[in-house]
Amino acid sequence: MIFETLNQVITFIKMLEKLYSIVRIKDIANEEVLYDSENSDMLTENPISHTGQCDAVFAVSEADHSMVITITMPVSVGRRSCRLELIQRILEDGDKGPLVSAEQDHLIRHLRKLTITDELTSVYNRRYIYEQLPIDFACSFQKTEPLSIIYTDIDCFKDINDNYGHVTGDLVLKEIAGIFQQQVQKEGGWAARYAGDEFLICLPSIHHTAAAQIADRICKMVEATDFNINKNTLKITSSFGVETIYPGNGVNSVDEIVELADRKLYQAKRKGGNQVVA
Repeated sequence: MIFETLNQVITFIKMLEKLYSIVRIKDIANEEVLYDSENSDMLTENPISHTGQCDAVFAVSEADHSMVITITMPVSVGRRSCRLELIQRILEDGDKGPLVSAEQDHLIRHLRKLTITDELTSVYNRRYIYEQLPIDFACSFQKTEPLSIIYTDIDCFKDINDNYGHVTGDLVLKEIAGIFQQQVQKEGGWAARYAGDEFLICLPSIHHTAAAQIADRICKMVEATDFNINKNTLKITSSFGVETIYPGNGVNSVDEIVELADRKLYQAKRKGGNQVVA
């Protein structure tokens, strides 16, 4: 989440304080608390360094007959790199379980979506890959069905950034991601941005031949698309590596299947790009 001024942050925080017991903003670099809902005078104009990293996290735990929801996510305030922490304890009502208002439920769902969505492209992010792919593994294997992965990137994407600028490069990523999303949803799958211009497409219960056909269809669609961006018409191609995992073949982790698909993608790039290696 990006804010240009502290006033924007404060307005946002005041809304959250109605729904969360604790709202904090911390400096990523040194864990200094810059704002705490119990001491609203802590937010200052002091500059914050950009070192350190922050990933979006959504966690639910149970303690003392209550449910504790903890959400952390990176936020930028002007030139600042910070972490927003939201904590809410929801008491249980006998056998009815935790008492969650409709407003709280809506906000929790919205914030949960933010933690697993790539901010630039609006497809899923890398965190979602590592959360959801093991679940899809288990579900597919329980039904003795395969799981296919398409690993793809944009050919010569560095040249696009160098020749047209990073703003144009970002717009290309958004449009490409939109194509991936539209096509895989038809197949009951999902798309996520893995890193940079690399995307991962998951196709549960899709056999290898069908997955290769889907990748080929997307490849041709990207090639046929005119990307009209900032008064420029760009012709863009992508390369694809397809890997299918079957129950009992010994692949059990996200990193393993990504590595296998990445090898296929590398072969496609070595052959000149704009093609599928399955």
